[in-house]
Amino acid sequence: MFEALSERLAAALKKISGRGVLRPEDVDAGLREVRLALLEADVNFKVVKEFVEKVRVRLAGAEVSPGLTAPQTVIKAVHDELVELLGANAEGLRYKAQPPTVLMLIGLQGSGKTTTAVKLALLARREGHRPLVAALDLRRPAAVDQLRTLAEQEHVAFHTGEGAVETIALAAVAEARRVNCDVVVLDTAGRTHVDADLMAELKRVKAALPAAETLLVADSMTGQEAVKVGEAFGREVGVDGVIMTKLDGDARGGAALSLRVATGEQIRFAGTGEKPADLEVFHAERMASRILGMGDVLSLIEKAGQTVDREKAAEVERHLRAGQLSFDDFLAQIRQLRGMGSLEGLLDMVPGGGQLKGQLAGANTELEMKRMEAIILSMTPRERAHPELIDGARKKRIARGSGVQPADINRLLKARDAMQKMAKQFGAVNRRGKPVGIPRLGQIG
Repeated sequence: MFEALSERLAAALKKISGRGVLRPEDVDAGLREVRLALLEADVNFKVVKEFVEKVRVRLAGAEVSPGLTAPQTVIKAVHDELVELLGANAEGLRYKAQPPTVLMLIGLQGSGKTTTAVKLALLARREGHRPLVAALDLRRPAAVDQLRTLAEQEHVAFHTGEGAVETIALAAVAEARRVNCDVVVLDTAGRTHVDADLMAELKRVKAALPAAETLLVADSMTGQEAVKVGEAFGREVGVDGVIMTKLDGDARGGAALSLRVATGEQIRFAGTGEKPADLEVFHAERMASRILGMGDVLSLIEKAGQTVDREKAAEVERHLRAGQLSFDDFLAQIRQLRGMGSLEGLLDMVPGGGQLKGQLAGANTELEMKRMEAIILSMTPRERAHPELIDGARKKRIARGSGVQPADINRLLKARDAMQKMAKQFGAVNRRGKPVGIPRLGQIG
């Protein structure tokens, strides 16, 4: 996410490193590089000009703060202004005091509205609500079928109908009340471009029922085109917030950094993958930290809290420290990691994770985890519990069963041994029963 922009900004800010005093010429040089980085990221040129001038004002006559270097002072100013540019949002869904809360999704065809409708419903369910999704895109039967299928897969209530779309929307709200659902997500029609018929249809739906929020779903990969679309929908229909989709594949970030200005509304949510749970609140401060390569540990902790089985994790830790790590434990860890999303997405949240991503470039981490899972599932229950039993003949049998080479089995066995050895050393105690502490690198191996 935003890899190209992050790299350019990092390079720009490095040019003023090593200075003990914040000199005007250093600020000018640094901001020229920041300006180029933003323009190359497809950020609207008016937005770039305004952003750079605001950073300059922040730095004018600024003294280097205690505990900070000159470059860190510039980075802080850029970070704070990025937060403002992104809308300073830290807010999730807004629920009405009198249910149901109606959320109307609008946007062009192909922006990801249908999948986002279900993702938004699941987010509401994680927050303790009972969602229903309604299909209003009657021009495309495939869209209705897609929403119905996704809703059934995730056990979310679904409604559609025939006739005028505003009538179907009202019927969806009545159905929600009947089945005791307190959130209704309306998946409206889209077009390949903005036209008068589409706007008229959306206005009728909005006039027919009191939607708590009208959220524009915009594809971040379309760059400045998303900004033009945002301006049109904001002007014609009215927008209460933006949901950016496909941010996991957006290396430049131009649309995300421009849409706030274009629509006048905050970016409220970010689609970060294809899985149903890959929708997160767009925390502007955390996103600014990611863009500057500073990580987003809070989001990483929240994601882990949603997906990790704490009891299973504690059990694996006990086995690790006791030197009894089985391949069933190993398998549980692989599945929990996969449940948190792509490894590349997780590295975005780790400070300095961009450098690790560079080392993984070209490697299919999802495929590697699936390969490890296949190997483990090809073992017998006894072999998984007692890896020391796996000899040459067993390795050949496991390799045939999982479609890999015996060398791949050896690598997995070594990975398990190294993981267990490291954990035992971390958990070691001295004769008085006190932890030895973290071993030095020279002690490992």
